[in-house]
Amino acid sequence: MKKYYYSIIKFPLFVSSSLFIMALLFFISALVSYSRLGLSAQETVIYTILFIFLVILVATWLLILISTHQKIKPRWIAKYAKWMLTFVYYNLAMFLSFITFREKQTIQESFINFNNEIVLSQSKGMKHKNILLLVPHCLQNSDCKVRVTTSIDNCESCGKCNIADIKRIAESFGVKAQVATGGSLARKIVEDSIPEVIVAVACHRDLTDGVRDSWRLPVYGVFNKRPKGPCFETTVSISNIEFAIKKFI
Repeated sequence: MKKYYYSIIKFPLFVSSSLFIMALLFFISALVSYSRLGLSAQETVIYTILFIFLVILVATWLLILISTHQKIKPRWIAKYAKWMLTFVYYNLAMFLSFITFREKQTIQESFINFNNEIVLSQSKGMKHKNILLLVPHCLQNSDCKVRVTTSIDNCESCGKCNIADIKRIAESFGVKAQVATGGSLARKIVEDSIPEVIVAVACHRDLTDGVRDSWRLPVYGVFNKRPKGPCFETTVSISNIEFAIKKFI
């Protein structure tokens, strides 16, 4: 549990550090310009716009931090905050991780875990009937001859991979489970299903891309494990999937 929360805090720490650096550079630049000959009318307009932009960034980030514990209303504000998280603050964190030589995967993992907290917080008090459990085909045993990408019901539950567990969970909780062979198929499945909530299983890169592509929908991410390397007979924690589904139903 301690390791999980340590992972969550990395992303907001990088975003907060980025905003602090931006604010520091702004005030240093403004003070230097003012100390020379004062600010011209054009410089005053530019610095005013930059200041307003900086205030909006900080205020929105505070709103997002609040959303990890409290449901945000009205809905359009929650959508705005989600868009900013996905396309602005994520890129700020990734840029800072790049210049500080941090592993990209570390920030991606923290971003997903941070997003999970927001999804759970915003779903409090709601019962979702249309839940999509989306998993990658690499969970399937490589020797299996059954095509579960057509329908997970085709799984014969031999127990050699986690697909049987996924099928059992789907039947037990009455949720729809789909197996995707890639990002394109995953997007099509989401578009066809129009789910209220998505519980998605994937590797760091695919899960991050999927959450950002489907930013309008609440997506709870679960990382798979790759004991034999990427995209080959991966595994997943079934308890993590069950935890998420129970929270939504």
